[in-house]
Parts: sequence; C-alpha cells; structure tokens
Amino acid sequence: MPEYPIHELADDIAHSLTPEEFDGAAQMALEFVDGLNHEIIQQRGVKLACCEGCGICCSLRIDVFAHEVFLIAHHIRNHFTAEETADLMVRLEAHVAKVGPLTPFEHVTQNIVCPLLQDGRCTVYAVRPHTCRRHHSQDLAACQYTFDHPDDLETPAAHDRDLFKALTGAMQHNAEVYFELGFDCTVYELGTALHEALSDPASWLSWRNHEEAFIHASVTPME
Repeated sequence: MPEYPIHELADDIAHSLTPEEFDGAAQMALEFVDGLNHEIIQQRGVKLACCEGCGICCSLRIDVFAHEVFLIAHHIRNHFTAEETADLMVRLEAHVAKVGPLTPFEHVTQNIVCPLLQDGRCTVYAVRPHTCRRHHSQDLAACQYTFDHPDDLETPAAHDRDLFKALTGAMQHNAEVYFELGFDCTVYELGTALHEALSDPASWLSWRNHEEAFIHASVTPME
C-alpha cells in the first residue's frame, strides 16, 4: 500500500495562508484516500454493494474535522447558485433544530438525513469528508436493516474489514498532521458545523488562528 504523505501534507498546511491553499492541502489528502481505496479494492477483489443513487448511509451521524467542513463550505460558495445556497441553508437550519438538542448517542440511534443529500445524491460529493469516503458496504440488506433499526448498535457493519481499517488509518494520519500543527481537531457533526461555517465567516479565522472553530456545533466526545 502507498505510504500516507504525512510530510508533504504537513509542509503544504504549514505554508498555507489563504482558504484556497488550505483547500488544496485538504483535497490532496482526500485524493490519496480515493487512490488507496481504489488500489485495495482492485488488489483484493472487494465486491461492494454501494451504487449511485443509494443514500441509506446518508442518514447516519457524520463526524468530521473542521478543515473538512471548511473545504465543503468553500466548495458551496464557489459552485452553488444563490438559490441552491438559500435552499441548503433552510435544510441546515432545520437540521440544527433537530440535532442540536440531541446527545451524540441519541443522534446515532435515529435516522436524520444529511442536509447535503438531494434526490438520493450528495451535492458535495467531490469534497465529501473522510468519514463518507471510508464508509462502504458489501451487503445492501445489512444497510437496510440498519436503517430500519437505527437503535440496534450491535449488528456488525457490512464493511470489508481490511479496507475499512486502511481508510480509517489514513483518516487518523490526516487528523494527526493538523493536530501536530496546532489546529483544532475536535470531532464535529457535519450538518451543525457546516451551518456555522456558512453563517459565520469568523469561524474560519478562529480555526486559522489555532482556536476552536465552532462554538455551537454538535461535538462527538473522544474517549
């Protein structure tokens, strides 16, 4: 397997000054994950049940890091029309109202669709976070069961274990680079964090200055 480009990523981040430069570093890391995913699938002959238009997993809680949220926010500002952005903000506000009062545990035991999903497709697929990129299934029936029984947290996932482990390792390496450089590596919930990133531009400056990025977003505690 290819070695995670820790030093290259660290150098790119350390020398970034603008949102575009930070986005470039984050995008490079995601491209590595995509390449790793493809290589393992090809080498091991992994058969996936995932297909275009299936959004079952988009009702799971999506945990992300701040740099991933800002990459998505900048993508939205650059690629969404004013009408699309307005519609998204309405969905994000409804999402915040629903998720805000919940604990992370309560959230994972409910089906709350990602506000970025439209007509069964991710509207920011090109910049979707590590959590989404590492999620895959070899059994559609298992996905449907999880959707139908969101409070059953004991049923094993239908992942290919080796593939999931490798992609999780890449995600952890990515987070460690930002952590070592002093950036906020709190684990946030995507929808609530994205709402704050889009509605409060100062959140990016806080993160850029090595401060807490989001004040109101739902946070997943790390053990």
